[in-house]
Amino acid sequence: MKTLLTILIIFLFAELAYSQGWVRRLDGRSVWSLAQSPDGTIFAGGLTGANSRIWRSMDNGVTWDTIFIGAGQTMWDFAFDDSNNIYVANFSNGLLKSTNNGNDFTLIPSDPNFNGKNLQGVACGSNGYVFVTTSTGFFRSTDYGNTFTETALSGLNCLPVVVDVDSTNIVYVGVTSATGTGRGFYRSTDYGVTFSDNLNPGKNGYAIHHSENNYFGFKPIYMATTTAPYYLDRSTDRGLTWTTVSNLPSATRGVVSFGSSVVMVTGNFGLNYSWEYGENFINLNFTLSSTPALVVNGKIFTGVSGAANGGVYFALIPPTPNVSNNSVEISYQLHQNYPNPFNPTTKIEFELNGGREVVSLKVFDISGKEISTLVNDILTPGFFTVNFDATGIAAGVYYYKLSYGEQEQVRKMVLLK
Repeated sequence: MKTLLTILIIFLFAELAYSQGWVRRLDGRSVWSLAQSPDGTIFAGGLTGANSRIWRSMDNGVTWDTIFIGAGQTMWDFAFDDSNNIYVANFSNGLLKSTNNGNDFTLIPSDPNFNGKNLQGVACGSNGYVFVTTSTGFFRSTDYGNTFTETALSGLNCLPVVVDVDSTNIVYVGVTSATGTGRGFYRSTDYGVTFSDNLNPGKNGYAIHHSENNYFGFKPIYMATTTAPYYLDRSTDRGLTWTTVSNLPSATRGVVSFGSSVVMVTGNFGLNYSWEYGENFINLNFTLSSTPALVVNGKIFTGVSGAANGGVYFALIPPTPNVSNNSVEISYQLHQNYPNPFNPTTKIEFELNGGREVVSLKVFDISGKEISTLVNDILTPGFFTVNFDATGIAAGVYYYKLSYGEQEQVRKMVLLK
């Protein structure tokens, strides 16, 4: 009942926040990408044909100027390096680069610099690193885009590329494929020289976002897909493991997070918004099929394609519902392990009945030294059974502690050998 009340309050706040609707700019233009430079300028990239353009706004999205007219190919993605250069992935044409805030662009042509491949994503690390994804491989530059080398993921349809928000040697790439070949999530820890095996296999890695805000001590990565089932996945360990947190209504092409807990997604359904780390999404009165998502200076932005409804849309960020974390009573029970005494395995059961909270279950020896972490995750209410394998651990008395929100419970167990 309390959960239902919380959701109803969120819906009410959303309706109030958007009673004045959305504002459209660049009317009739097909907008495919949006980005903000470090100095606050907003850039938009267009789709094919007459919309193969780059637009710039220097007044928080109110007015826009055309600063570049392309040769008919989509402006897929933007990136900004630590020397204030701008890079734009211009599909089959190559990589556009500006050294003066978009007043002029120079083309780094796809042939020969990218072996004639189609560019789909671009991201910048530190000290001259520029990373580019293509429809059949991954490239990197170590000299601010002067030269590029294909390093990995050859033959895979690489789309989003993201540099870790804290460690610029870590690079994330999503692979998307209609046939399913290799699609998923890949991670490099050596500036894009080599990549891991697929860490989220079977998921169509169309959009990736690494949050700069903490999620119970972690900075989560979100990954969205354009292929059914339309999952939103989250990782709290830099992409090594993944949890599905939402099933969205249709193809999702954009995801961003901001504030302490807000996640926003765009796609065929329009623009959906969550105050709860990507759970319990609602639509903010915007149902036009959209692709990019951006948050700038108190506004949320998205782009729409098509002659009738195309353009850049923005609205004010809605207020966060004033729902206390204590509105849902936290209750739990840690049960005695069984068998006890045990050798070498035992089961530990616990019950959660309340709000979603970070939960940890850890094992300690009698001196207080941590032996093992059995659970460390956000869990929904329910009954849980965890196996503890003490193979390789000396016989003796051990303690296991369940932490649920700010509450803790400890029990003792005995290992016999």
